[in-house]
This record gives sequence, C-alpha cells and structure tokens, in this order.
Amino acid sequence: MIAEGRIIVDLGRPVRIRSSRAASVAGLLRGRRVDEALSLLPMLFSLCAHAHLAAARQATGREIGPADGLMVLAESAREHLLRILLGWKGDGAPGMPVEPVMALVPDMKAACEAGCGNSGTVTQALERYLEEHVFGCPPADFPKADLARWLRGAETAPARYLRDVVARGWQGAGAVSPAFLPEVPAGELKQRMHEAGFCTTPEWRGAPRETGPLARRCRVPVVAAVVAEHGAGLLARLVARLADLALIPGEMRRAGMPVSGASGLGVVETARGRLAHAARLEGDVIADYAILAPTEWNFHPRGVAAQALEGLTPRPARAVIEAIDPCVDFELRAA
Repeated sequence: MIAEGRIIVDLGRPVRIRSSRAASVAGLLRGRRVDEALSLLPMLFSLCAHAHLAAARQATGREIGPADGLMVLAESAREHLLRILLGWKGDGAPGMPVEPVMALVPDMKAACEAGCGNSGTVTQALERYLEEHVFGCPPADFPKADLARWLRGAETAPARYLRDVVARGWQGAGAVSPAFLPEVPAGELKQRMHEAGFCTTPEWRGAPRETGPLARRCRVPVVAAVVAEHGAGLLARLVARLADLALIPGEMRRAGMPVSGASGLGVVETARGRLAHAARLEGDVIADYAILAPTEWNFHPRGVAAQALEGLTPRPARAVIEAIDPCVDFELRAA
C-alpha cells in the first residue's frame, strides 16, 4: 500500500498543472492508535519513508534522536543521487554505480542500530563516492567553488550534464522571481494544516511558495553566483541540488537533526523540500491528521513549476520539472 499519484502538466498559455495524488493519505491514519499509525507510515510512502516517520514521531509526541536525523540525511543523499542517476544524461557521460547509492539507507540503519557513533563509516563511504563520481574533488569544496572552473575541470557525469545545459543555452530556462517558503511559526502552520484544502493547494501570506534545495541553499556561494548571473532557473536548481548533496556528509558528522516543530507538529527538510505532519490526539488515538509534502508547494497550480514552465518547449520544460522534482511520476503534455 503506497501513496502514489501523478502530476499532469499541460504546456499551454497558461500552463496547467493537475494532480492525481491521493487527496487524503492522512485519512488512513485517523482513528488508529499512534504506534499502529507509525508502523503503517513506511508502507504508505515509497520515497522518504524515514522523513515521514521522523515528522510523524515529532507530531505525535514520540521521542526522536540523532538516529532519526542520520536516517533522514542518508535518505536525502540517496534521493539526490537517484535523480542524478536517472535524469542527468550528459553526452558521453561515464556511468555512476548505483549499488552504493541503494545501500546508503540500509547501511546507515545498520550503523545506527549498532550505535550512532558507527555512522562515520557510512559518512566516509558517501564522501568517497561523491568525490569520485559526482564532484571530482572533496565534496566540502564544491559549495564555495567557482562553477566555470569546476565545469572546465571535472569529468564526472554531473559535470558533463551541466556542460550540456550550458551548451544548449538553458542556464536561465524557467527562471522566476523567487518566492521561497520562509520559516513559518509552528503554531500557525499547525492550525492551517488542519484547515480544509490547505494541504492540497497551500499558500503562505496569500501566495504559493517554493521549497527545496534552491530555497535552502540560495545563499551558498556557488548557488548565489549562478542566480546572480542567470536567475533562479534550471542551472541554479541543478547547482543547488549539488550543493545540498555536498553538504550532507558534514551534517551527518554533526548528527544534525533536520526535524523540528512543536506539540502536534513535525517538520523535516527532505531532498525535495520541507515536509510537515500535524496531529491531533485524543489520548493515544489519532483524531485528526494532516500531511503537507513539498510537491504540494512546488506544483501548486500557480506555484513555481507553473511559473517556470511558461513559454518553454517540451525539452527544457522536462528538464525544469525534473530539477524541481515532484515526488511522484509526471506526464508532460505539449500544447
């Protein structure tokens, strides 16, 4: 039983975005005891299951700790790398091995079960993979790198893909005026999430917002330089994903907890953006539950994806959609 669906994008004027995602997966949790609901969640979500579980534990008052944060970070690294493996097809790009990517989450789980101090081995393996197959340099060097120099020197698959994007003149494809999701007061977010319709077409202060790597890393030097030169478009989103990925090993070493919130609310930063769970309990039974995923922000009918796709032809449009990255399959229909 997996929460699936599809995003349908019609490239017209205006762009139309529709979603067949389940209207209320959260409804499956209502009336269940908390422990039962927590055991069900990983079966409901094929992607980011650990992020959903961490947010749910926080929302239902269960204890969270460093292991939750480490699992979320490993999951985020895997999701970034899978997007690169599946979508970044530069001409002549060497292959990237998939086995270490798929092993990230189970290896981190095993390390955490043996004691979180054992996570260092997984972190080191991730760093070696990133240096060899993604950056061609220590990952920590990329966020402050000169992008043009890096593109000239790196011979990895991601570098070749970015060179293809530049060669096609797509650096600014889909550039928009950023409207990033700010830090939202926990009490206000929790209240809004229990309002009808908010979690399917969310807006903040009267407007759709963007969440994800670009919103999270827009001040990182290599990302900020691309935005200044080409705008918040395709190249900026690709570089932001790389910067986000490059920073994960350091966050693992700090055992950072990308989980926050308040009573009845859990908020987690995932590879695709900010995920929130809100719960109302009656004793140990869930009376009401709400889930707000990054895709609902970014693929709002008037949100960043709809704005970015205006006027694009199908080939760059597909690249932009993949860069914004819905958590479900999408269908692109030309006008």
